[in-house]
Formats: sequence, C-alpha cells, structure tokens
Amino acid sequence: MKIKKSIITIVSFLFIFIFIYTAHSKIVDHYRFASTLSTSPLIGEQYARPIAWMIPASEIAIGFLLIIPSTRKIGLWLSLGLMIVFTAYLIFMVTSGLPKTCNCGGVISSMRWTQHIAFNFGLISLAACALYIDKIYENITKWNKIAIHKLTKKRNGPHWKY
Repeated sequence: MKIKKSIITIVSFLFIFIFIYTAHSKIVDHYRFASTLSTSPLIGEQYARPIAWMIPASEIAIGFLLIIPSTRKIGLWLSLGLMIVFTAYLIFMVTSGLPKTCNCGGVISSMRWTQHIAFNFGLISLAACALYIDKIYENITKWNKIAIHKLTKKRNGPHWKY
C-alpha cells in the first residue's frame, strides 16, 4: 500500500513540476508563445491567442489538482489526456510535412521533435501506470472490505445470509 501511494505521489509531483515549469515559461514569454501558435497550420492566427492562454491555464489547473490528494486521480486523468493531445500534435507536425511550430517552453523546447515525442510517450506511460496502480489498489481495497464483511457476518451467527 505504501509503495502504491509513493509511486502515484512521485508521478503526480513529476507532472506538477513539468506543468508548472512549462506554464511559467509560456506565460513569461507569452508573446513568443502566441506568435508561434499563430504560425501553426493546425491553429492559425484566429485561435492562437485564446489557446495561448488556455494551455498554460490548463497546465496550472492540472498541477493544482495533482497537489490535492482527493483530486489527484482526476489530475492524473487530465494529465494523461493533455499529454496525448500534445503528443498527437507533435506526431502530426512531424509526419505532415508542414512547417514545424512548437513552443513548449524551457528545457523541453531544446529537444528535437523525435526526442520530444519519446519524452511525451514516457510521460503518457507514467500517467497510465499510476492510474492502473490506483485502480488495482481500489479493487484490492474493495475485495478486502467484502471479505471482512463476510467474515464479520459469519462470526455473528448462521442467521446471516449473504
């Protein structure tokens, strides 16, 4: 049980760091981030400005969800979803032959496209593993409660039916 909590906590704090770090760099250099988005063939000038605010806002919001233990699971699901969207965008840009535009921010922006895709797949795998471990833990806890309930009923006499 402690290992499960430790793994989920470590993965959550990794995402918190990455999302807050990249959101900060996107906000600090917001003009460049929005300009880069406006040159993207998928986004264009019309949607660049709102998306340039929505992305860092989403990263910060997910970071806060991951901090709070009671909202951590939804934060992990949203992290997984956001990373899938980011990775799909990167793969599309690499395979489409269109001009490559990405301004992820910070150290991540110095990665080559293939490195960035591999990095994102690693993060997707970590989020999926954390959610899988959490699901296994939920099932174990559920079955333990059922077993304890059955044992308790048996001790209280044969008049209990299950």
